[in-house]
Order: sequence, then structure tokens, then C-alpha cells
Amino acid sequence: MLGVMGASGGLGVSTVAVALAVRAARFVGATVCVDRPYGGGLDVTACLEHLPGLRWGDLARSRGEVDGAGVLTALPAHRSTRVLAARGQRPPDEVVEATLTALTQVCGLTVLDLGTEVALPARCTDVVLLSGVSARQLADASSVTEVLQAAGFPSGVRLVLRMARRDGLSPEQVAAHLDLPLAATLRDDAQTLSDADHGRTPGTRSAGAMASVVDRLLLACGVGGPGLASAEAP
Repeated sequence: MLGVMGASGGLGVSTVAVALAVRAARFVGATVCVDRPYGGGLDVTACLEHLPGLRWGDLARSRGEVDGAGVLTALPAHRSTRVLAARGQRPPDEVVEATLTALTQVCGLTVLDLGTEVALPARCTDVVLLSGVSARQLADASSVTEVLQAAGFPSGVRLVLRMARRDGLSPEQVAAHLDLPLAATLRDDAQTLSDADHGRTPGTRSAGAMASVVDRLLLACGVGGPGLASAEAP
């Protein structure tokens, strides 16, 4: 289970989360990208909002053990990647926990879109933290890092810096300041914005800034292999 969070809002957490799930499916089979239950819009980010299927609200009245395979097949999908988005009534915490447990048992990778939520499910094996580089964004990232370190996640946190091409800071200096390993730098990418406008699911391009960053993250998390960066997207 891979958690993706932003130290601040507006950094593209949902886009990166969907792209991770889509590109990982080439190597691990079925994947699922899961919205935080009180969030919303992940199916829109994935360009699947027009498709029928379960959302978190449909699971709000579930009781007891959850059928992971049944839930997975009922979710809107892009090929081998399915999306559980927040819409409708928020399910109780026990339903969320049971659903996540069930999905991890039937998927090669579960990616959680955590937004700016710092509370992590205990079973997260890796965490991708997106941060900007303005003074306020770095202050937010420092606060989040302290919480993650206190929770025992320092070795599993992978930093992705969102930077404009005009930013003069060194990514390595920023990572050293935050005391986190630098996994990738994601520059502003007009291609990603254009894809969103034209209904193209993140992660489906075989090349480009988003594909390169996501593939590096997957390799760092032990997904894929040496040929990952050059493999074609689904």
C-alpha cells in the first residue's frame, strides 16, 4: 500500500496517485487508487467520472467482512486500474478499514490519495510526499515531516518536489533541509494539464515529465524492474 500526500494543497497529489496506479498495473496486475473517504473527485482526476460503479458512499452501509474481489470488479476502471472515489455518504471508519484490507488482498498495489491528511494507515509501506518550494510550502513540509518521523515513517518517505522552471533553489538543498531522500523533481508540465482538459487518464502516456517521475517512484518502491522507464504505458 502506497500513500501519496501533499505538504500543501494544489500540488497534484491526485494526479500523481492515479498515474502511479496506472503505470504499476503493467507489472503487478490489478491496481486500485483510493480516494480519502471525505475527499472527492478522484474519479474526475482519473477521467472516469462518467462510468458507473461503486463509490465510497455505496459502501457506507456495509457490515462485517468486505468481499475485496467483488468491490474491485464493481469499481470504474481504466484497463487494469480501478478507482474508488469519494461520493455520497461518508462510510464509518470500520468500513473504510475493512475495505482497504480487502482490496490489498486482491490487488498488486493499492495507492491511497491522502490529500494533505497526515494520518496514515498502519499498513502503508511507502509514502510519497509532494512539496512545493516557497517559504510557506517548505514550512508546511517541515511540519508534515516531523509528524511522519514521529510516526516511524522516515525510511519509507520519498520526497517529490514540485518546482517551476524559474525556481532557483537546488532540489538537493531542499531535500537536505527537510532531511528526506529526494525521489524526483516534478516540473510544471503543460502536457499533463492538456491531458486533464482532454479526458486522458494520468499515467497513460509512455513518455513525458509525469511518466518519468512516476516510473522513478515505482522503481524506488520496488515495483517494476530495470526496463520500467522505457516500457510502454497501458
